[in-house]
Amino acid sequence: MPVILSPVSATWVIIIGGSILRLALGASIGLGVDETYVTAVARQFSLSYFDHPPLHLWLIWLTAHVTGSENSVVLRLPFILLFAGTTWLMYRLTARLFGEWAGVWAALLLNVSAVFGLTGGGWLLPDGPLMFCMMAVVNLLSEQFFSRDKGQPLFLWLAAGVFLGLGLLSKYHAALLAFGLFIYLITSKDRRKVLVTAGPYLAVLVAFIVFSPVLLWNAQHGWVSFVFQGSRGAVSGFYPGKMLGNIAGQAVWVLPWIWLPLAWQFAKGISRGPASSRFDRLQDKRWFLCCLGAGPIVLFTLATLWGAQGLFHWQAPGYLLIFPLLGYAVTEWLRIGRRSVHVWLTFSVAAFLTIATLLGSHTATGWIKNVKPVWFTQGDPSWEALNWSSLPGTLAEHGLLDSSLKVDFLISQNWIDAGKIDYIMGGRLPLLCLTNEPHHFAFMHNPADFRGKNALIMERRSVDEVQKGLAPYFETVEFKGIIPIYRRGQPEFEVTVYYGQNFKGYYPLPYGFSGRFE
Repeated sequence: MPVILSPVSATWVIIIGGSILRLALGASIGLGVDETYVTAVARQFSLSYFDHPPLHLWLIWLTAHVTGSENSVVLRLPFILLFAGTTWLMYRLTARLFGEWAGVWAALLLNVSAVFGLTGGGWLLPDGPLMFCMMAVVNLLSEQFFSRDKGQPLFLWLAAGVFLGLGLLSKYHAALLAFGLFIYLITSKDRRKVLVTAGPYLAVLVAFIVFSPVLLWNAQHGWVSFVFQGSRGAVSGFYPGKMLGNIAGQAVWVLPWIWLPLAWQFAKGISRGPASSRFDRLQDKRWFLCCLGAGPIVLFTLATLWGAQGLFHWQAPGYLLIFPLLGYAVTEWLRIGRRSVHVWLTFSVAAFLTIATLLGSHTATGWIKNVKPVWFTQGDPSWEALNWSSLPGTLAEHGLLDSSLKVDFLISQNWIDAGKIDYIMGGRLPLLCLTNEPHHFAFMHNPADFRGKNALIMERRSVDEVQKGLAPYFETVEFKGIIPIYRRGQPEFEVTVYYGQNFKGYYPLPYGFSGRFE
């Protein structure tokens, strides 16, 4: 195969092409459930937040304030740029360890894996900043261990500490990177001496300082974030079937034709163990990456065995660090002339583009439902990416936002719907999420401040459920009608609207900090 581009040029083609695709998707489809939720709660700046550390919410807050817009593509742009940076760092890391073309293949395969190239690569999620920071840390560590024969400059350790801290400000997963580094150092005979130098400990200290806003916020709120996240790992039994299902879900999210060789490279690197001598530099590099990536892959997979909650993307930060091994494997396969590798690479790119086009176009228009309505008898998952853009206008048409009806605040009894409503209403009215799982909405307003005021209540539930649930907290709860939510002019689902008068100023909120405001 003739070489047309240099490795650097090929990497830039991947970065630019991938960024254009993600910008197109960001402009054509609405924000997902988590995206509207974090956009809504990010309007109120906080040292940290209930669900996750604050970095991605700070990015959203800053973008909205600088641009004056909460348009989906505007908010997603910093995350798309972060993934472009992650791709470049993937290329540089792999090129340093295994060669320039290995870096190109690692960058390409990263970009055509669904969990990285679609969701992590451009959505308003903590994964984007986390991946960038992790790649920055590992690049700095690889510079320490594999690019210099003498000495370990302290500034590299300090820089690694800064990015590790920023990673912790993105997602708690970053702590597993430090644990993986310790495993690598303690198991590698020629690296153990690093543990008696100041560098690693100064890096951890710097990371702790950068991470301190999360600790301060949690100290003021009963350590609620750590309690919430820790509860997801609770032991409830022995479930081998659940673990196998989780592994299958990982394969689907990564894409099976990429996940299988990726998992094989990880398993092979782990099974060979630490390098047997200082001269086996190839295995030392493999062991380095496998140790750093093992935490999320092993921990969150095994946790499902005892019944812990296991979302399929939780292992992704670990797989991120195995892509350099896959990039190196591709160069070796091509070197020995495996023609099937060309077919596999071409298929991987084509399949990713096809999936992105089909899912993106359906989410924007709903066209697949018109072609195959039988596939959607249980509902359409793409509804969760609708912005509910028609809601304000439809409420106005029904006279629910004019001066004839005094509305002081909004209520939803589901954090998902609360995020959708608060986002599209632009924060013009305060919103209370009155449920036993309000997530960060519980920390944004004190129900006592709304005593004696009137609320517009919106739900995707039945009239009886809402009136029974909220009647004790209002003088009256009156049904006001059913509002359709449209996609491209077609009604997709309905929201029921109620009017609550004279709020009593209390609600039994969860998380232990609030009690009843009376």
